[in-house]
Amino acid sequence: MSENDSNKTKLPVSVFLITKDCGKWLDEVLAPLADFEEIIVVDSGSRDDTLEIARRHGAKIHHQDFLGFGAQKQVALDHCTQPWALNLDGDEVMDPTLRRAIAELVQRDDPDIVGARVRIRDWFIGRPAAKASRAITRVRLFRREQGEFLSRETVHESVHLSSGSGRVVNLPGWIEHFGVESVALRVEKINRYSSFRAEQDLARGKRPSALKLFAVFPLRFLKNYLLRRAFLSGRRGLIQSMGSAYYAFLIEAKKFEIIEEERLSRTASEPGKTDRAADREP
Repeated sequence: MSENDSNKTKLPVSVFLITKDCGKWLDEVLAPLADFEEIIVVDSGSRDDTLEIARRHGAKIHHQDFLGFGAQKQVALDHCTQPWALNLDGDEVMDPTLRRAIAELVQRDDPDIVGARVRIRDWFIGRPAAKASRAITRVRLFRREQGEFLSRETVHESVHLSSGSGRVVNLPGWIEHFGVESVALRVEKINRYSSFRAEQDLARGKRPSALKLFAVFPLRFLKNYLLRRAFLSGRRGLIQSMGSAYYAFLIEAKKFEIIEEERLSRTASEPGKTDRAADREP
């Protein structure tokens, strides 16, 4: 088959990724994408071999200093040119079942379908979460002109589809997520993402709550461990559920910290008013 014939068979999909130091996983992420028409990589300053790997797979590479996850993904989406867009992270790998399902949906091109949800499964300490546990699902494939990301979503961003634009279907198969594969990576992301989320919540008017600070840890743990059936993954599921609960607790704790620091700063700046803590010797 000639190169021109090969190009004609490619799927009319722009796969877009935002990256920074994703070289550990990127070869495996990009390998299943050879039949997709376009790969867009928006990088925010990788110092490993991320860009070299992306070039090897024919990606179109753009640089953008990090703007927050929502705004960064919108920048990547703006570079896409194909009718369909598929969002992956630099540590997410499609399995063959999902790859075939995407190809079938795009080639069928049902005008009533504007997007598709996919299941995402975390790998942790060398193994994936049990398939019988309740999977996280996200819209990752959508008609390019129908979707957008919001800049106010600095973390836990998701694509927003035009209201009333059509149906969203569920696809078989999995995205395998490797970015939290160790306890150290999990803890680092918990700390970093909880700071983003605390600031995002406050910007939306979500104030800290003493009741939530007390109750969020056990409730989030029970939700993940029992309702989402993380217990089926054994000790890995227990650790992951504890981590998720700690993440929710840190969001509330950091919101309280931000509000308190602002209050203490205002108090210190008001003439004749001091806080007892400010009068203490360092």
